[in-house]
Amino acid sequence: MRKIIIPIVLLFVTISIIKSQNASNGSSNDAALTMSQLRKTSAFTVNKERRELLEKIQIYADSLSYKTFDKYLISPDQTSIEMEKSNPILYCYRNAFDSILFQVKNTKVEKGTVAIWLLYNMGIVVKTPSSCFGIDINHRWAEKFEPYLDFICVTHNHEDHKSLGLMQIMSSHNKPVLSNFFEPGNKYCSTTPATYKIGNISIRTDITDHNTKLLNFISVYRIDCGDDTGNFTILHCGDSDFKPTQFTHVQGGKVNLLVLRNGSLAENNIIGTESGQVKTNYAFLSHIIELRHRIGVSPHRFPVIETLDHTSQINCNHTIMPFWGEKFVWKNGKLNQMLR
Repeated sequence: MRKIIIPIVLLFVTISIIKSQNASNGSSNDAALTMSQLRKTSAFTVNKERRELLEKIQIYADSLSYKTFDKYLISPDQTSIEMEKSNPILYCYRNAFDSILFQVKNTKVEKGTVAIWLLYNMGIVVKTPSSCFGIDINHRWAEKFEPYLDFICVTHNHEDHKSLGLMQIMSSHNKPVLSNFFEPGNKYCSTTPATYKIGNISIRTDITDHNTKLLNFISVYRIDCGDDTGNFTILHCGDSDFKPTQFTHVQGGKVNLLVLRNGSLAENNIIGTESGQVKTNYAFLSHIIELRHRIGVSPHRFPVIETLDHTSQINCNHTIMPFWGEKFVWKNGKLNQMLR
């Protein structure tokens, strides 16, 4: 009887393994199709298809607890890779990274243009004809960007807005890391408003509150990308609480792209022509489904559709909510999304 039982047990184990592998493959295949379809839709004209795909991604995210994401971030590489196969939102997270890394390596930016990618959370990568830099780059695999970045800006000392490993390797290669906390005493670390010139790029910063408890905690960055871009200008606000009195060092004139948070009404406070305000052509809403955050509990994840619906309440005619891995190009005074 034992001779019969053992093969049966082995058969059940084998079937379980096959089912598990098929489930993982099905999960990653479904997520791959979703990301592929999403990149054929436009953040500027949100149609039914794009909205449904974003709702599907929200379902992926809701199935992953912050504890599982924390485990993914600290696991050995191979363990993290295996987790990406069985968790569709982790597949999306990695897929966006791989897509941007490949494009940053291989994109040649023409004079007068700028390429912009949304990586994750509030992290963007910007490539000009003469430079490449990142703001709030945060990702499990962030260090792979180092060979292609000339400098990085970090708005504040929270885990979802920095990648310490990337900051350390950039610094070790004598590449500027701008912040208000990293390596105090170096010329790129300032807790007061500052001005920098890195190659062809000019940068102004201001220091703002995060909330009523974390005062003077956020560096905001106004970056003029240089004459070879037609002086394309970005203002990245990080997790600011948007008090105009704390934006006076970055105020004035029009910025071409304003990177906001999730579109709360308070974010309109810095849009205008008064002291501490700017006018803008385009605005990004960001900080969606930060996977470290909890679902429905503070600090909570900002849902995709909730943030998408906030685009209409921002005082900018071209307010959009891009998603991870999407690419935009500034050319001839307009920002266009590169669909694939």
